[in-house]
Amino acid sequence: MRAYHAAMTARRLGTQRAPSAEEFRERVAEAEIMARTGRTDEAISRLTEIVESNDFAQSAETEEGRAAVLALGEAYATAGINQNARGYLRRVLATKGAWESRGPYARRAVKKIVEIGLETKAFQDAEDDLKEVPESAPEETKAEMAYLRGRAKEAAGDPEAALGFYAKVPETSRFWSQATYLSGLIHVERGRAKEGENLFCKVADPKRQDRTTPVFADEKFFAVRDLARLALGRVAHDQFRHDDARYYYYLVPRDSDRLSEALYEAATTRYEKKDYQGARELLDELKKLDKHHRYEDEAGVLDAYIDLALCRFPESDRKLRAFIAKYEPVRDAARTLGKSDRGVSALLAAAQNKGDAGSVEATSLAVSPDSLRTVAALVRIDPAYAQIAKKAVILDREVSGLRLARRTLADMQASLATNGGVRPATLDKPDLAERDLEARSSLDGVRRDLDDLAAAKGQNDPAVVDLKKELTSLQAKLVVVKERAAASDPGESPTDLGGLWKRDEQRATELSREVDTARTELRGAEQTLAKDALNRLDLRLSRLLRRARLGRIESVLGKKRALEVEIEAIADGFLPRDAVDSLDASRYLKDSEEYWPFEGDDWPDEYVGGEGLR
Repeated sequence: MRAYHAAMTARRLGTQRAPSAEEFRERVAEAEIMARTGRTDEAISRLTEIVESNDFAQSAETEEGRAAVLALGEAYATAGINQNARGYLRRVLATKGAWESRGPYARRAVKKIVEIGLETKAFQDAEDDLKEVPESAPEETKAEMAYLRGRAKEAAGDPEAALGFYAKVPETSRFWSQATYLSGLIHVERGRAKEGENLFCKVADPKRQDRTTPVFADEKFFAVRDLARLALGRVAHDQFRHDDARYYYYLVPRDSDRLSEALYEAATTRYEKKDYQGARELLDELKKLDKHHRYEDEAGVLDAYIDLALCRFPESDRKLRAFIAKYEPVRDAARTLGKSDRGVSALLAAAQNKGDAGSVEATSLAVSPDSLRTVAALVRIDPAYAQIAKKAVILDREVSGLRLARRTLADMQASLATNGGVRPATLDKPDLAERDLEARSSLDGVRRDLDDLAAAKGQNDPAVVDLKKELTSLQAKLVVVKERAAASDPGESPTDLGGLWKRDEQRATELSREVDTARTELRGAEQTLAKDALNRLDLRLSRLLRRARLGRIESVLGKKRALEVEIEAIADGFLPRDAVDSLDASRYLKDSEEYWPFEGDDWPDEYVGGEGLR
């Protein structure tokens, strides 16, 4: 950008005077408004023009200058372009006097660097960016850095060191709840359940929200609080303290995303305590939510097993048959989707974003919308999938910006001659880079069609093999033709506008090829994780279906044993309850009939077959 400014100054283009302080302040304020209103690309363009201008050195150490650099770093971070964001945020920290008056811009830069490090898990890069933060930094900033270092130590396999850094995060920090919760997890994983439970209690305390912590916490506090309550329930359940577990699960509020987990796990702990009625009430409450959730398959099996425990064999058998009828097609749908590349990412994206998976055109094979919704609800997605999907979205967005930049560069080269004159506006001849990109795009389309053909006919089909050889030959010829054309291009001065445009256009073409490679790698990683998630769902449903079939066997054996007990009772002279009720004639009267109960003496010869009844 500075080279462009210098080239434009040499040609006497653009503004030749430095903006006044008031003009500078207004331009920075306009760019900040763009960033706040979601016009991120425009904000980046405007702020880059301001920050990288030759006149910016005069304002770099002012409040407005620091605000401009910080806003540019934050805008890049919002766009997902983290390398550029980190560069400008480091520049804020390195500015002279950055920490004077408690350094408001420096503190914001530290927070954003920490957020980038946590999101990307590039902890070492974030720590390197923060090396210049002085010891006199505010406590809030030190807490941010302590939490980042704790996460870095935990990721490096040193949980004890992570505990030390987490302990340095005070209650006034927005990361206090996360640090305390993660410390509790470390203690539990290392066999110190009591210490972990005490830490979970600090976060899960229902009275804490009436005190000071949520004032300092970020939007994740309540989600972490619900996780702490689930963790308390699980620790109590593992220690067979079923009543304590039920209380902790009860603390999860009705509006929590974790409510279905809490209800299912609470029903499980009541079942293990043999409080079958309590488990039944919790499962009924779970059904009233009337929505798909990740435990609905396991809740269905637990529901039937509660009936088995209560000796309600017909009800249990009916529920297990319904479970098998419902989830066998879902298991088959997961298998079908796992074998097809088309639509798997769309289905997983719907599951990740909580969209309607039933409207996803997941595959050309027959899969019902309800089965798609159930698969999306039950599938448990690897956290890495979300990061890959986000990278793919950012890449696609930046590709569109790259295309626009290439067209803009081509237009400027067509309109401005190297000697300062103006070329005809009708000149619209595509250049070497544009032709190369079009040819590569055409070959990419042919390659995709060839992949579909190979999937349909097989990789070893003679026609497919011949076509692949021709495609390889065309790609090799394209490389040779481009090298010859580039060698014959005389080029321009690298410091002039024409030379700068030519260099950037060539760089844009190279980036386009790199983008295609990165997109292919991301697509492959996305498909691998998606198929792994569907495979795990297949295994889980297969296990539950086996349990359901075993439960049906138990229900048949239970009904058989019930009949045996009934026969033994009849042999001993005891009638079953339904037989006793059948002697009550009033149960079988019509509306037009009247029953007169017996009011006199009992004569033995008035009925037959009642001998020996008790």
